[in-house]
Amino acid sequence: MIASHLRSARAARGFTLIEVLVSLVILSVGLLGLGLLQATSLKASYGANQRTVATNLAYQMIDMIRSNRRLISRYSYVTTADFSGIPTTCDQQPVTADLVADDINGWECQVVRNLPGGTAIIAIPDPVTNAIGSVRVTITWTDARFANANDQGNTFALASQL
Repeated sequence: MIASHLRSARAARGFTLIEVLVSLVILSVGLLGLGLLQATSLKASYGANQRTVATNLAYQMIDMIRSNRRLISRYSYVTTADFSGIPTTCDQQPVTADLVADDINGWECQVVRNLPGGTAIIAIPDPVTNAIGSVRVTITWTDARFANANDQGNTFALASQL
């Protein structure tokens, strides 16, 4: 009876230090995995938001071109060089009575404000007659928060028939 009492007292003493350390290591690895998962999720959602903004901006430009089809040749002059002098604090309010110039200036301002390092090209085959009736808007930006040495930037291209 005394021997069984000593065995049960020995078994009820608690955890050993090694058991506690092993438990802490397993818990640490799990928490580090959750942290990595959270960081990856944040990066993916930020990138998805930027792609959504680029998609909406491309569709917006195509809609502006469709609404001014007779002046289509003036939209074909938008190139990446047009974005070099635009500050991220630009004003997108109409400044002239020229509808096409205001469309382009406001749109370029939105690209620069909403996409880091944002630039765009509008390609219209044969812009004078637009015999094919198509337009291609290509928007490029950098993922500034997660950029690394191999980051070539992101590009969204939308081609549409007018």
